[in-house]
Amino acid sequence: MKRFVYVNLHDNYLIQQLIQCPSLKVITPSSQAARALKVSHQSLETLAKPSLVKAGIRVAPTLMALRLLRTSVSRVIQTTDVEGTTRALSSAVKAILRAGINLQLLMTASSNRTQKLAILTQTYVILLREKGMIDSAEVLWQASNVITKRQPVLIYGYFHLRIEQLNFINAITGDGSFIVLPCPQSGSFVDTQKAVEWLQQAGWEVQVLEETNPSLGTQLQDCFLNGTIAPPEVKAYIYPHLESEVRGTLAQVKILLSQGTPANEIVLVARDDTLYGPTVLDVAYEYKLPVRALYGVPLNATRLGAWVQLLLEVIQEKFPFESTARLLRHPLCSALSAPVWQEALKQHPSDLLSWQSLGVNLSLLDWPHEDTRANWVERMQDVLNKFNLRQGAGRWAREIVAYYEYQELLVDLSKPEEEVISLGEFAADVIGSLALITVPAQPGRGGVQLHTPVSLFGAKFQHVFVLGAVEGILPASVQDDPILDFFERKLLRQQGFNFEDAAQAARREVISFYALLQTPTQSLTFTYPQMIGKVASLPSPYLSRLGLKIVQPPPAPVASLEEARQIYLRRNTLLEDDVLPQAVHAWNVEKRREGTHPYDEYDGVIGIPLDPSERVFSASQLTALGQCPFKWFANKVLKLAEVEEAEEELSLGLRGSLYHRSLELALLNTSNLSTITESLETAFLQAEQDLQLPVLSAWEAQRTEHLKLLNRACLQPDFRQSDAEFFHVEQEFTGEWYGLKVKGQIDRIDRTPQGLVLLDYKTSSQAPKGIKDEFGKTTVDIQLPLYIHFASTTLFPGETVHEAYYYSVTKGKKLPKKQPSQETLQAIAQKIKTYLQTGYYPVSPDVDKNACKYCPYDLVCRHGSRQSRKGSPL
Repeated sequence: MKRFVYVNLHDNYLIQQLIQCPSLKVITPSSQAARALKVSHQSLETLAKPSLVKAGIRVAPTLMALRLLRTSVSRVIQTTDVEGTTRALSSAVKAILRAGINLQLLMTASSNRTQKLAILTQTYVILLREKGMIDSAEVLWQASNVITKRQPVLIYGYFHLRIEQLNFINAITGDGSFIVLPCPQSGSFVDTQKAVEWLQQAGWEVQVLEETNPSLGTQLQDCFLNGTIAPPEVKAYIYPHLESEVRGTLAQVKILLSQGTPANEIVLVARDDTLYGPTVLDVAYEYKLPVRALYGVPLNATRLGAWVQLLLEVIQEKFPFESTARLLRHPLCSALSAPVWQEALKQHPSDLLSWQSLGVNLSLLDWPHEDTRANWVERMQDVLNKFNLRQGAGRWAREIVAYYEYQELLVDLSKPEEEVISLGEFAADVIGSLALITVPAQPGRGGVQLHTPVSLFGAKFQHVFVLGAVEGILPASVQDDPILDFFERKLLRQQGFNFEDAAQAARREVISFYALLQTPTQSLTFTYPQMIGKVASLPSPYLSRLGLKIVQPPPAPVASLEEARQIYLRRNTLLEDDVLPQAVHAWNVEKRREGTHPYDEYDGVIGIPLDPSERVFSASQLTALGQCPFKWFANKVLKLAEVEEAEEELSLGLRGSLYHRSLELALLNTSNLSTITESLETAFLQAEQDLQLPVLSAWEAQRTEHLKLLNRACLQPDFRQSDAEFFHVEQEFTGEWYGLKVKGQIDRIDRTPQGLVLLDYKTSSQAPKGIKDEFGKTTVDIQLPLYIHFASTTLFPGETVHEAYYYSVTKGKKLPKKQPSQETLQAIAQKIKTYLQTGYYPVSPDVDKNACKYCPYDLVCRHGSRQSRKGSPL
């Protein structure tokens, strides 16, 4: 039996051999390598499966393997976090099984940790065998033991063979088989040289063919190993940041496509494809480029996975408002109409009956505490059908793939069908499984593909673009396993156990890059960004080994309509585009807003007069106008308002209303300031009902604290003067003030021998901010002067107002506030009338930005440093 190892065989020779030997079965690690040989893709694992099936051996499904490993962990490891421990140990168990380690010998290792790991793996294997199954990491070892017939096989693209692969290849291959295994004389290929020696000892013959006309790939590999001059078809470009790198690269791809290069002859390569993938897909969408990204995204990171997790949260927590609202308004289903959503915001339903009162029937989500696996899966299917998830997922290629993967997952979750488990156990199974199953980031057919170097072993493309050629990514840093770390592996290797060590992991990166150099047939382009996020980066050391000079990229063409718009924004001529005129207008508006130009209609200076005599103002409205005219304009003219929403905690506004109403009712019940505390609790309870206080967490305890605070406030000397008598409470007034119509309400009025005393309750510990003074500070109080004016002229003509002050209920004392002069008040009134008569409401808050605190209009006005560049307000 003759079998051959070719250490430098090129793909053209292989294609000729395949034409001469059509019975030769071709095995490649990927469809890309198979495409280079013009054959269908079959891997070593695919080749192994018929032997396993014939022997009655099944490979455990992912979910079954997870359950059995979790069971093994619970039996062997003393831990309260079985799920987390299972995740941590999984990779170490896989490494042991993949290496074909004798578990009995491993149990005798010197390390207690390794002994425990060996016992765990042995327990896991026993559970698998009881079900007639093996782990996916054992496939090649187990198949090697049951092979009954050898086959003539060509193995191509497996350029870094592990021991289980070597063992299987030796067992399955028959006469006339050959394997291509590049093995240059370099210290970086020690592992490959050992693999060739292993095959020679097994009877394989080594063949070396001289390549008379070296390809671009061969020249690059020679340059990498021996320092020869790099071919001119190889370039290295530097970009300022990752997005510019991706844009520059995809612009070159678009040029090639426009010149007639087939999309399947161009490939994008990123060692860290999850880092580059999202940006590549976003820019490709903008450039209208057909790009596919095949790196795996866990189901829990898809829209479907997020929806399923929300669903289980809602079911387990019995319909809380936030999670239920997010579930029903999710892009996959959108089960809440706008009117129902507005009503839900006002009520915050948080149980099944509350949602049903809004017309939202969620009875299908009212699941029992426990049920059989089959019934749990049936309930889940009913919910998916009820919310029409298949149609919702169909709008995105990745989501529809995720939907069908989830359907297959549910089949596994339903077994054993009669097993009774709790809702929590079923939910944990589902959520754990969502993290294990992956789908392609951007599935589809055709187009330019994004790959890692490993997935291109043996592949051929005309043009190859390598993104992220930076230190730490190409090559990637060697990652240590948290359980079976490299130090532990070194000790185990000294005891005869064949584990991969740190040096082997580093050499694997070199081999993958060496193999990548064989991929291009016409051009190879490396790119790297100077910054990734906020971190500076250095070029990959591989670029210096190739002797490449890193240069600035050539000017990139305008590759999208969006980029064209950015350019034409700065020109006098316009592109024929429906969007650009509006974009130019918006751009000019922003330049004026951010520049030194005076305030215009986009900053509240609308120039449309309003008649002051036709409006009625409150003290708070006048204060808003005096602090920042735009704040009043946005509220009262533009009618902007936050969405009305139920409160789930005692906000400052609701707390103030509760205190005011409680004190009002207490005074009405007693009319005696000295005995107000006797009726305070009754008044407080009535105030809760009057204000329809929502259900609040731990409210019984909170109520006690609030009552203590109110009682303490009512007993302080500043709450009432010794000779004062209660006169009026919540006294309303209307009238004219310096030509402005004003209305308001005084919290409390007492009568003393010296005259009336006016009180305004505040829950804050500081006096309220007033109107801007000549220095732009909010020092001019307008509220108390208004109260004094209307109390002495409209409410009680002829009466003297002895005093007016703010009373802090929280602190139990007066809050001092300087009273402005009549001239100041008259000037303020005149300024406000001018604002209205000229339509002048600029974004001009006070210098300390007190007006901006708690202001809901910040997204509209966008105050900031730009205000300092504007001229002085009117």
